[in-house]
Amino acid sequence: MSNSPRTVVLGFGVTGQSVARHQCANDTIPVVLDSRSPQPVADNWPGLDVRWESEEWPESLLAQTERAIVSPGMPLHHPLVRQARQANIALLSDIDLFMSEVDVPVIGVTGTNGKSTVVSLVGHLLSAHGLTCAVGGNLGVPALDLLSDVNDMYVLELSSFQLAHSAALPLASAALLNVSDDHRDWHGDFARYQQAKQRIYAAADYCVGTLESELAMKARVAVAPPKIHQWGVADHDGESWIYHGQTPLLPITELPLTGRHNVENCLWALALVEPWIAPPAAAQLFTGFEGLPHRFAAVPSPAHIRCINDSKATNVGAALAALTGFERQQKVILIAGGDSKGADLTPLGPAMQGRVRQLLTLGKNAAELNDVATQYGIAWRHIETMDQAVAAAMDQAEAGDTVLLSPACSSLDMYANFSTRGEHFTQLVAQYQTRSKTEVDA
Repeated sequence: MSNSPRTVVLGFGVTGQSVARHQCANDTIPVVLDSRSPQPVADNWPGLDVRWESEEWPESLLAQTERAIVSPGMPLHHPLVRQARQANIALLSDIDLFMSEVDVPVIGVTGTNGKSTVVSLVGHLLSAHGLTCAVGGNLGVPALDLLSDVNDMYVLELSSFQLAHSAALPLASAALLNVSDDHRDWHGDFARYQQAKQRIYAAADYCVGTLESELAMKARVAVAPPKIHQWGVADHDGESWIYHGQTPLLPITELPLTGRHNVENCLWALALVEPWIAPPAAAQLFTGFEGLPHRFAAVPSPAHIRCINDSKATNVGAALAALTGFERQQKVILIAGGDSKGADLTPLGPAMQGRVRQLLTLGKNAAELNDVATQYGIAWRHIETMDQAVAAAMDQAEAGDTVLLSPACSSLDMYANFSTRGEHFTQLVAQYQTRSKTEVDA
């Protein structure tokens, strides 16, 4: 096995470790540079040269390196990335390596919100159609760990970080679902973030987008949710149905997920698989799909009160999707707040009007949310902890109310991640369900 440091892995998180595994399996032991203090790693790495707390490249290593594989956690302005560029070292992403290894179709999905759900729906439809399909990337298993000769297709969730580091990807089918204000801390500004997302179309064979997207129009796109063009929603026999062209296929009441935003997610999935599954057949394959946790998921709740865990709504766009799924004059008690990552929270104001009768805020940027609520006449209350937020929501909730956790912010100021936040919310709500049942039984 060669010990030549011609390949360097920048960053040794989950993706960096998958790159190292791939390289070692292909008889190349890379050198790893990571600017962080030593971190827990998933595997035993005998013989692997991992250099923690690397703020800059060693000159001897820089001179010997032919290429560097950059982990998505490292932004383009990171010192190690900048130094590699200045030295004219070829920079690749793990997705570039993955695409060079596969000879079967790969579907790619990106977007600020909804991409995990759409990727999971696509994987479900393909598997239900009888294809052996591996799903991962930014969702779940890193792309390189998915590689197997048994797979007929792959479906990858692609983050803006991965796309920014990647060359033009020869995807068989690709979609940019939406772009809203997020990740300014990584990209520097919204324009760069948007440009990174749009790179998913650069070399795709089949591009899926909305009619409103100029890029999609140029790519002769096949889907236009929620309008009828190829895919859309329209009335049929007094109900809303999914349409393909002028053909009604399925009432939206039979879709596996609730909420208007999830109707669109289903449309995206159907459009992405159209090159392989005929629309009438695809629409019948949703049966058995279960939604991903922490994404507008109903949780066991006290009698006559609906509680929804939407902790994955870590940005304004995701929270807007959840809120606008409610009709006006709904009775929603909204729990929101956390680290906004510098995003403008003002768009939440109009969405809350007529839907949210009480806003409970917590976390780093609660004050900004309170200001938006005041501006739009929404009653608010600042809460210190999730325990207090759920307690306050349950004290105020009446029959028919919905208690919605849709934070519009990252969880990292209070929790390890959004899933920990969502689990805590669910556990707290469950306590009230138990109390409610006990009181009824008594």
